Amino acid sequence: MLCPADDTPLAASASSGYEVHRCPQCLGVAVAGNVLPAVRAHAALELHKQPDQPAHVRPCPRDGKMMKTLRFKGVSMDVCPECRGLWLEAGKLPRLLDLAQVAQPVNLGRLADGTEIRRERSTLNLVDKLEGIWLLGDLAGLLFKLWK
Repeated sequence: MLCPADDTPLAASASSGYEVHRCPQCLGVAVAGNVLPAVRAHAALELHKQPDQPAHVRPCPRDGKMMKTLRFKGVSMDVCPECRGLWLEAGKLPRLLDLAQVAQPVNLGRLADGTEIRRERSTLNLVDKLEGIWLLGDLAGLLFKLWK
């Protein structure tokens, strides 16, 4: 992959636990579209609202399509309309991560002291489960009658 700003080959690296491709010359960063779901959703909505907005002059490092410049909570970025990949200029990734409130992965199967949490089995017996199914059937029948 090449830097869209200066055609320098991008180097794979990690930033805040996420794989990115960084330009060693301009320090810009290419981020895959699936890394920041909130930003991806915002970009998809903005691209849908502005389909005729002219594309920026930078090509996407991943697929070569022309990117469009968008803003997410004040941070300017280039977004590929095809792969939703992002190009961020130097220093913008940490700010974008803070604004997007990206949570670090947490192992919810362990307590703070490292002990493993055991799953409790369902206390519902077969009669309780069948009664629940019966009530759902009654509710579905009532909704069908009201719909007609």
